[in-house]
Amino acid sequence: MSKEKKAINAVNGNVYEQVIVAAKLARKINSLRVVARDQLAPEELANLDRRKVTSVALEELKDGKVQYEIHKIEAEEETYDLT
Repeated sequence: MSKEKKAINAVNGNVYEQVIVAAKLARKINSLRVVARDQLAPEELANLDRRKVTSVALEELKDGKVQYEIHKIEAEEETYDLT
């Protein structure tokens, strides 16, 4: 298994890879917001970021703030005997 760490650039690169990274980042941002919301006092809730998590994730990708790793698993060769 090889690892590759990249900084994503919204202009260049694999678009499908960027979509996957953006979706995973949006889920992470959402879970962090849920935890923060549960820990804040009611008067502090107004200070939370109200933007959609997908918008935040895409903006962070565009600004180059996100790094991710690709885990590639080398596939074993499979042979099939057809008769």
